[in-house]
Amino acid sequence: MHLWIMAPLAILVFIAVDWYSPRFDPVFDTIPAAVGTALFIMTALAVVVGVFFATYSIPVEVETRVAYTLITKPVSRLELVAGKTLGMSLLLLAMLGIIWAGAYAYFVARGSDVQALAEQRRKEVLPRARYEADLNALEAVVQRGPLLTYRYRRPDSGPDIEIHHPTGTAPDGNIRWILGDSGTRLRWNLAATPLRSWINLYLAFQVAAQTADAARGAFRLNLQAREAGDEVTAREAFGVGVQKLRDAADAWNRAARLWENHSRALAQSTPPAPVATGDSTGRADAFYRRIAASMGKAAETFARIPADLTEENLPEWVARIPDFRLPPWQAQLILDLAVRAPPEAPDRPTPITLQVVPLTLGGGQGAEAVPDTEAARYTLDLEIAGPKTLTLPLVFSESETPGDVLWLPARGDLRLELRCRGPGHLVGLKPAAVRLVGPAGETVQGPKESELVSESFRHRQWIGGRAAEPRQMAVFRFKDVPREILGIGDTPVEVDFALAAWSPTTLETTARITFLRPGEDDSVTILFTPEMHHSSLLYLDRKFWNGGPLEARLECLTNEDSFGLLPESVRLRLDGGPFTLNFAKAALQVWLFGTVLAAAGVFLSTRFSWFVSIFAAIAVFIVCMSRQFILSATPVGEAARELSSRAGASSLWTWLTGFFVPPIPNLRSLLPDASVNLGEVLPLASLATTLGWAALAVLVTVLLGAYLFRTREVAG
Repeated sequence: MHLWIMAPLAILVFIAVDWYSPRFDPVFDTIPAAVGTALFIMTALAVVVGVFFATYSIPVEVETRVAYTLITKPVSRLELVAGKTLGMSLLLLAMLGIIWAGAYAYFVARGSDVQALAEQRRKEVLPRARYEADLNALEAVVQRGPLLTYRYRRPDSGPDIEIHHPTGTAPDGNIRWILGDSGTRLRWNLAATPLRSWINLYLAFQVAAQTADAARGAFRLNLQAREAGDEVTAREAFGVGVQKLRDAADAWNRAARLWENHSRALAQSTPPAPVATGDSTGRADAFYRRIAASMGKAAETFARIPADLTEENLPEWVARIPDFRLPPWQAQLILDLAVRAPPEAPDRPTPITLQVVPLTLGGGQGAEAVPDTEAARYTLDLEIAGPKTLTLPLVFSESETPGDVLWLPARGDLRLELRCRGPGHLVGLKPAAVRLVGPAGETVQGPKESELVSESFRHRQWIGGRAAEPRQMAVFRFKDVPREILGIGDTPVEVDFALAAWSPTTLETTARITFLRPGEDDSVTILFTPEMHHSSLLYLDRKFWNGGPLEARLECLTNEDSFGLLPESVRLRLDGGPFTLNFAKAALQVWLFGTVLAAAGVFLSTRFSWFVSIFAAIAVFIVCMSRQFILSATPVGEAARELSSRAGASSLWTWLTGFFVPPIPNLRSLLPDASVNLGEVLPLASLATTLGWAALAVLVTVLLGAYLFRTREVAG
């Protein structure tokens, strides 16, 4: 069969599939979708050649005894395997070349139609365009056509979610602000504070006290049973009570040691332990030491009772069982809050939410928050007016406690979160604004730094829309852009983000982006209407910025909408050279992928029959293409991560595992990235890396195939 005939057939399939595939936006989706379809057809052809045809030749030649003749001549098995692999590779190259030429001719024809359609739409949109920038993307297609490639310069940092304060307001640079009803919150990790130790002290006391109460309850049951004449129940209750006494002695001993250790740690702290409220020594460690001593005496008493206790003297001993109780036990959380009401409602109180989130270790995946149904128990809603030092009792008790108190969970590391619920309200805290007051009255500084967390969904950070100030803004920063890469003319800036799917469909969103040169006062502001189905294209005047550092601040000016942002949502779009060359590089990368598959097929055919080789090649292909799933969701991935951790932080190992994590090769990494479909330039460095890995893979499989072929019985 003449396999090259498959190339024209593949072109016909490509044209039919692309022509009848619907496009959401024919102007901006036609060419990217066609490029993706063409590369998919090429990849499918490479798979067919590698899986079905590369496994055919050697088994058939062995079965027809042609191989007997070959190996009796001065042709080594290595030359035979290498020749089969090279032949399949060259055949695939010729077939992909035919498809590339046919696809490019199709792109040119479709590009003319797209350009005419863009001109027609530009005329329709022009009368109702709200901003001049709304026409930039269409005009670019009209003037230059859709067959373009780009190099993108992505920001060095961002999106950083910040606050655009009302005009004329000078925000304090030391305060970290959050905007009400925006999904942002301030978070502090309380793991390094003594809060968990205080809870453990309380729980140790609770366990001992409850065990002692259980002993009393058992003895009371004994006395009641004896009065009722129930000797069996009386003996069982007496035995349980004696055991509970011993358990109580052990529990009081454990609690006393825990309290004593905490006292020693305070005594050895630097600076010295703080003053304890109501303690004559003026030291917090003395407070804990005194309670530890009382617990030790209780333990001695509980340990001594069972030796002399009988059912006859039980009433006397029950009266002597100590009923030890803690002094008033409460900690406090102190927050120094800065509050600003919105300009439209300056006298309205600011609603805030405080939450202590318990974290647990979950399935080897690190710390995870407990379910919301349980976390809601540790949530407190408040309303405050003006700047305020907020003092809240922290309660360890399981019982209901009235008033504004914040309950603390009994397990897991703790995390404090602050949210503002009032639209337009601002709540801020300075560094080291969190303090804790312990049960002994000791004041402890909380975490000095807070973490600003914004709402995220599907790996995007979201900023809420607001017409009035203050509002959220996402800040993207370019550190130092060389002037030489900008080309000539104004610099195109591509803005691409997700609009909120829950917003009304009739809503016309307004976005504003402000460009600033760090260290200088002037700025450039551009208003535009974002599109859901394609990127917005803006132009930055070269007279304002001609390379160097740049800062872009993106805002949503519509109340009912919000933007979902990625690190590359704002990027510089630079010229990437001819479309023809970029498409050729992508086709070459598919050819390298197919060559590796062909080498694997030839390798398998040196040992197995054609039928078995086909199924083995299919299995290898599926496993290697599913590598990410296998490594993340199966025991194979656990083993690979264990190997990686044992190898340490070796840069060579890190580089190798980027493409090959034992024991599964990353076959998908040999294919061109999906960004090529959208016109992004395929870097020569990426193509060279793929060439190197493909050459290494082909060399290894050819050598292994020659070795297996040598061990295979061919003659005789």
